[in-house]
Amino acid sequence: MSGQVIPCARVNKLVRESMMKLLLDAKAKRNDSKRRKEEFEERLRGDVVEVDNVDHSSDDQLRHETGGYQNVYDQGGSSRASVSGGERPEDLTFSLRSTNIDLVRTKSMKQPKVNKGMLSTWRKKLGQAVSKFIIYERLPMNLSNSPWLHNLIIVASEVGKAKFPTPYEISNVYLEAEYEEMKKWITIMRKTWKQKGATIMCDGWTDSINHSHIMNFLVYCEKGTVFWKSVDASDVDSRNTDYYFELLDKVVEEIGEEFVVQVVTDNEAALKAAGHKLMEKRPHLYWSSCAAHCLDLCLEDIGKKKNIQKLLSEAKLVTTFIYNHTYIVSLMKKYTGGREIIRPGVTRFATQFLQLQSIVKQKEGLENMFHSEEFRKTKYGKEKSGPGYEAKKIVSSKDFWSKANDILKVYEPIVHVLRLVDGDEKSTMGFLYEAIDRAKQAIQENSRYHSTYNDIIDKRWKFMHSDLHSAGMSKSNILRMRSFL
Repeated sequence: MSGQVIPCARVNKLVRESMMKLLLDAKAKRNDSKRRKEEFEERLRGDVVEVDNVDHSSDDQLRHETGGYQNVYDQGGSSRASVSGGERPEDLTFSLRSTNIDLVRTKSMKQPKVNKGMLSTWRKKLGQAVSKFIIYERLPMNLSNSPWLHNLIIVASEVGKAKFPTPYEISNVYLEAEYEEMKKWITIMRKTWKQKGATIMCDGWTDSINHSHIMNFLVYCEKGTVFWKSVDASDVDSRNTDYYFELLDKVVEEIGEEFVVQVVTDNEAALKAAGHKLMEKRPHLYWSSCAAHCLDLCLEDIGKKKNIQKLLSEAKLVTTFIYNHTYIVSLMKKYTGGREIIRPGVTRFATQFLQLQSIVKQKEGLENMFHSEEFRKTKYGKEKSGPGYEAKKIVSSKDFWSKANDILKVYEPIVHVLRLVDGDEKSTMGFLYEAIDRAKQAIQENSRYHSTYNDIIDKRWKFMHSDLHSAGMSKSNILRMRSFL
């Protein structure tokens, strides 16, 4: 029954007073966090809402507790100027004094108890403010999913009213601070490199506009990937084996030879030779070719076969004709239910496959469109030659659809593996061999000319065979067996 409780006789006075102090401190902390939250929400609403038990005269105390007096803005820093040159208003809806990159949700973030109507109003205000920021700054809509934007709102609710940093402060003070934070993070990553080892990844690409050749170097370990540096190789007269060897060897030296387990490059002949030369100098590390590039070359080699090349050219002709004429695109969407037949892929040759796959999926819609009364009335439907006539002829051909279905049975298993190795969800070394074996098995079961296609895969895939990959596969099999025991 209520009230029939007596203090424990074994608890001394000191412990009792300490416990009471903890309870009172916890209650005071909850009240303080509730007050801060309500103050922020009141400013966010933009209108006056009566909130009980809020002391609006304690701004100085709030600034002191949040470190506001140590901030550059409270020491006379200039406020950020508007586009027109005038001063920004002081009552900013979103404001920051610091950045919390840990994104830890603490007890202080517990929302106060409010009725549903008021909470809906506040959420609408927040949604409007964030949406205006994204819309008028012409930012991508998926920015609303960014944890950094969420962190901004959380920190603003904890800090209270403050001035935004100026462009100068962001590009100098805070950028420099972030750079130092990143250096500290890389120092921590080095501990993982020492314990588990690291992989150097080299990726070269040529800018078609400026005709510059850039080589990017990244360091990967199980904790994440670090961008190391870029090298502009545009002024190199000959990017031969010696040049690549010296470059790779220098990067290994910079990172630390004792940390590097593997170096991954693409399948360029000079890079292959440089990789083998690097292994001769440093016997403890391995060179491996990029799995995604290797599979992309498999798709390229298959696409070079005359019958497949002809098929892909026909598919490209249909796509080009449709997308070169806005009325035909609109007509196509009418018969395909608004679906497109162009899909981007992870690589150039995978895009060709996905384009062919999309055309096959919309076979019925495309056939209906080209045989429709609307298309026959267009000038393209009345032509006896030209792109429109050829596109209609291809779509009306049973041989085209039959061959397209056959080649998709070859492309699909390879592109499936390509998507696995090109993703950054998890390391694929442990099950890479098995994935390729399954792809070859699927081709063997579904294609009459499987031996030809599997020979093309084996020719490219032989560069992926190494002791390191075998060890990864063995470890994967051991872990899988343990899961069944």
